[in-house]
Amino acid sequence: MPSQSGLTDFEQLYIQMQRRVSTKWHKRLDPLVSASQAMLLRLLDKHGPLKASALAEHLQITPGAVTSLSDKLIACGYASRSRVSHDRRVVCLEITEKGREILHRYRVELKKTIGDLFAGLSEEDIEHLNRIYRQVLHNIDQQREENHA
Repeated sequence: MPSQSGLTDFEQLYIQMQRRVSTKWHKRLDPLVSASQAMLLRLLDKHGPLKASALAEHLQITPGAVTSLSDKLIACGYASRSRVSHDRRVVCLEITEKGREILHRYRVELKKTIGDLFAGLSEEDIEHLNRIYRQVLHNIDQQREENHA
C-alpha cells in the first residue's frame, strides 16, 4: 500500500488532471457526440443491431439511460430502431451510415486528443500507465462484485 503522503500528493494531481482532461475532452469531442453516445455507437458498429437490455449490460447503465441515449442518436440520424422479423415485439437499435461517419470522426479526434494529452511520455511510461489503469479497473470491478454479493 502506498504511503499516505504519496496518496495525498496523488489525490491533488489526479483532481487537477481530471478537470483539465475533462475540459479538453468536452471541448474537442462533445461537438461530435458525447462519450456515452460514442460508446453506444461503437457497440452497435462492432456487434450489429442490439436490444436496449444488451446495450445496458455492455455499458453498465440502466435500460432507461440507453433509451435516452438512443433517442438522441436517432434524432441526429446516427442510429435507428428496428423490429426483429421473427418476433415483432423485440426492438433493436442499429447504427446508420451517418452514425458510422460520426463515429469515424470521433475516433480520429479521440486519437488526436489522446496524443496531445500524453505527448512526451515514453513507451515505458505508457506501459506503466496501462498497467496501473488495468489494476485500478480491476479494483473497481472487484469492489463492485463484493458490494453485489
